[in-house]
Amino acid sequence: MSPKRPIDRLIFVFAADSGSFNALLDSAKKLLRIKNCTLCAITHGLAGEKSEWRNCREEIGVPIDYLHRDELSGGLKDLVEKSLPCVVADSGGDFTLLLTPDVLERCQGSVADLKGRLHYFAASRGLEIREQATA
Repeated sequence: MSPKRPIDRLIFVFAADSGSFNALLDSAKKLLRIKNCTLCAITHGLAGEKSEWRNCREEIGVPIDYLHRDELSGGLKDLVEKSLPCVVADSGGDFTLLLTPDVLERCQGSVADLKGRLHYFAASRGLEIREQATA
């Protein structure tokens, strides 16, 4: 069995546009419980990044970049534009679509479920998330 390639960073691509107005609009949707970006619902609340997600992100130990659909370009845009929201793994400059909208929907807002699925789908694609050791 060949060793798994380490993931250098994860890219979380939200099915929303960037900017202050759009952030306000997304918060209003959360408040009114209107269907919103499932990835955003897991990682962010009305006041920004959820503390449970922040702790999980630190445990994961690889850099995580956040992008909005209007910030995509080049090969990354071609890879994900029909699969938003999603999570992409960057391993040595190779982009791999890890989590698709249907997988994120099955997380049902759970940070722990998201973390488990990140590890599962990474392993199924020959990749590895090397978590930080907790003291």
